[in-house]
Amino acid sequence: MARGDTKQAALLGLLSCARGTTIREMTDVTGWRANTVHSALATLRKRGWQISVEQIAAEKRYQIIAGPETKSAISEQPRTGA
Repeated sequence: MARGDTKQAALLGLLSCARGTTIREMTDVTGWRANTVHSALATLRKRGWQISVEQIAAEKRYQIIAGPETKSAISEQPRTGA
């Protein structure tokens, strides 16, 4: 999970809003270019975040619909093997 004072935390905050967020809003908050925001979204997806994309009028809205599995849930799994 991102620290509260990072651009990634700001991005996660925007994505967690009930109405979602746009690429423009994410670039305005982070100061990143659109291609960097897209890269950050891809990284979040690789880390297990499920992000929905919805076309509303002339813009796409992005929103987190599920987070990654927690490490504690993974560590509670029974181990097999030696």
